[in-house]
Amino acid sequence: MATSDDANPSPRRIPPIRLRMIVTAIVLVAVGVVARKAWESMHANLLASPRYKLSAATLHISPETPPWIRTDVKAEVLRDSGLTDSLSLLESPEVIQQRLVDTFELHPWIRKVDSVVLARPGEIEMTVAYRQPVAVAEVSAAGQTDLLPIDAEAVRLPDGHLTEVEKSYLPRISDIHQRPLEGDTWGDARVLGAARLAARLGPVWEKFSLLDIVPSGHPEVLRSNRYYVYDIRSNYGTVIHWGAAPGFAPPGESPFEEKLARLTNWIDQNGSLDSINSPQSIDVRDSLYVEKRIAKQPESEDLVR
Repeated sequence: MATSDDANPSPRRIPPIRLRMIVTAIVLVAVGVVARKAWESMHANLLASPRYKLSAATLHISPETPPWIRTDVKAEVLRDSGLTDSLSLLESPEVIQQRLVDTFELHPWIRKVDSVVLARPGEIEMTVAYRQPVAVAEVSAAGQTDLLPIDAEAVRLPDGHLTEVEKSYLPRISDIHQRPLEGDTWGDARVLGAARLAARLGPVWEKFSLLDIVPSGHPEVLRSNRYYVYDIRSNYGTVIHWGAAPGFAPPGESPFEEKLARLTNWIDQNGSLDSINSPQSIDVRDSLYVEKRIAKQPESEDLVR
């Protein structure tokens, strides 16, 4: 016959060693949670501490600012971006690098951030490539004409840094109507082609007494190729029929180097384009064709009797 003890067996007891292990595990988990919370709080305080914030003194940029940039680019970026208030040097290297790249490449004078290196504790070395003016776009609107500097990628540069005299020595791109914001790219293929052409002709621009680049109003079409062609005018009116810009020429058109060689050889043999005796036009597209300037005939009443 079953007894009452058999009907209500006593619960099994946890062995003491296992109980100690469970208690230890609970304590360790609790300690870990508390420690993590403490670290998160301390880390947040450290990230917010002014002592570890990015500053102009801790950020070193190379190379030095080129002579055509007459402003403190680093100071402008730090001032306008708020990085000195929001970026801590205790952030991960990846976060620091990406934020600096994203922020500095927004400045119109910075073409590219090449590298960001956390060189020493609290010190950052950054290497950048600056934009350089290669031409000015002549933009007319409401009876006013402005010369807006651009780089070889057709990015509008800050125009308050160059004097009017300095702008006058740069290649001029005529017949332009758009006016993008500083730091933005011209959305006009005509301007991009002219900018590339101006950049390549820069070393000989003054030597050849060149004045401006005139893009065609409409693109040429050759099979599947659409491209603009360009004339270059000298200070004394000679028109150089250049054709397509570097990188845009259709198959079969002479490359930039051959066109330049034709023009250079003619100038070496016949003299520069800096006088009224220079030719009416020079075509360097596929061969060399020179049209002499025709003297204006006097009107009948001006004839000597």
